[in-house]
Amino acid sequence: MKLYEIAELTQGAFANRLETLSTDTETTKVKPLSLKEFNETLGLAYRISNEKDVKITVPKEKLLPQLLTDTNSLVLHTHTQKIALLPEKYSGLLLTNNFIKIQLASVVDKAFLEWYFNEHPSIQKQLAFLSEGTVNSLLKLSHLKDLEIELPTIQQQFIIGKIAQLKKKKESLMTEKNELQQLYIQQKLIQSMKNN
Repeated sequence: MKLYEIAELTQGAFANRLETLSTDTETTKVKPLSLKEFNETLGLAYRISNEKDVKITVPKEKLLPQLLTDTNSLVLHTHTQKIALLPEKYSGLLLTNNFIKIQLASVVDKAFLEWYFNEHPSIQKQLAFLSEGTVNSLLKLSHLKDLEIELPTIQQQFIIGKIAQLKKKKESLMTEKNELQQLYIQQKLIQSMKNN
């Protein structure tokens, strides 16, 4: 089956088109989802450390629920071609045009689809084909809708999704452990110099 058959897909908005300086309309301040937060969710490194914590002013009537992050949807980054199931702490963020929101039908486990999209060879092959010959592999909404998806039973999806989440958690803890070990060794080396 195709992805559009099991999900509603919404392209994020151009922040500069939504932002307003007008005082005539009722507005609200909203923070856009950043690649830093997206990568953190996936346990990926993010090199730019000085990313600004920016909020933009948007007319309330333009701030549709489809443009905001939540814990019931997946988010795709069109450049990295990765999907993330965002945690509660990142709910209510504005999806900019680099992101696509994927709201799934009830017959699909979100954790399963995150793993399936990011790691299954059949999806990776389709994505490689779609970005073949392009300078920057930007995934378009029209291409995404037509991805061929193979779904096991909901019970199998749930088991695979749970295992994938545990694997991701283990990798995150191992990374944290390695960082702490490096800090400890560094401190011991500095201390040994002071003791001489």
